[in-house]
Amino acid sequence: MQISGDVTVLAALAVGGGLYFFVQGFRDLKFKRIIQNIPTSKINTGAVGTNVEIKAHIIPEKDKLVNSPISGVPCVFYSIEIQKLKRSKNSTYWKTIDKFYSHKGFYVDDNSGANALVLVNEAKITHKGQQKIFRMRSNNFDEMPPNLRAALTLNKNKLKRFRLKGTSWLFSSDYRFQEWYFREGEEVYILGFAESGIKAPKKNKLKFKTFLKAKRMIQADAKLQNRFDTDHDGFLNPDELERGAKKIAEQLESKYSVKKVAELSLKTKMVFKKKKPHPFYITNMKEKELVKSIGWKSSLKIWGGPALTIAGSIYLINTLVAFN
Repeated sequence: MQISGDVTVLAALAVGGGLYFFVQGFRDLKFKRIIQNIPTSKINTGAVGTNVEIKAHIIPEKDKLVNSPISGVPCVFYSIEIQKLKRSKNSTYWKTIDKFYSHKGFYVDDNSGANALVLVNEAKITHKGQQKIFRMRSNNFDEMPPNLRAALTLNKNKLKRFRLKGTSWLFSSDYRFQEWYFREGEEVYILGFAESGIKAPKKNKLKFKTFLKAKRMIQADAKLQNRFDTDHDGFLNPDELERGAKKIAEQLESKYSVKKVAELSLKTKMVFKKKKPHPFYITNMKEKELVKSIGWKSSLKIWGGPALTIAGSIYLINTLVAFN
């Protein structure tokens, strides 16, 4: 009996992949139940320090909108996923090698009198709607559209595997760049751990110049002074001023203007960011659509995973028997 090495490898992968899908299916099912069990909250009245579900619109600022690199559409936030064409003896497929977002996050408002800051790092984001794809070979990188090249260059520090470096025709590879974006005012569904107020990410060192600018903003604005007067004694002591300046400075280094930062800081009730083991999900889908999508996918994984594992196991067992 002639045994194909490639088929044997695929069978082994089917065994492992089936087990993975089976476990992942139950995780998805658990997440579906979390969505169904957590009521939708208003930002102004929702409880912080726990998992919170909100539906809100992304707050726009027209002079700070960016153009998506491929489609050129004005937007608040965009994502670029970079894929490379892989070839084997029996298959050809696209493999995601890198991804980056245009910004660290964005603000949302649900008309409850407060807003929330959403920091997207490590969030699971699903996007409903058309995605723009641009494909080219690495030997033609010099002919890449200027906007896409500029975006890749600007975000090169976020890229771990992809390098914008041309190759000769002989060693060229196929790449495709997949884009999606959130428009100004677009409604999003967010489920995650909500913290209180604005907190600057610890990993990013603030520029001293920005810190001084934030400090002067607070000193010149009575409302901001009141916002950071944590002991409510009517006086902003040096520690309170420093803490407030750090929080404001983080936002000054984002895409929002000085005026907008002051306005948003006064109204910010929640900050969403990844905190293990809590879920963190962002989508522009309706909640019912999301639950339905997760439901059929989890069922497919729970039932299809074992079937895949059994099929792979049967082939491997028959292979061992054939050798004996």
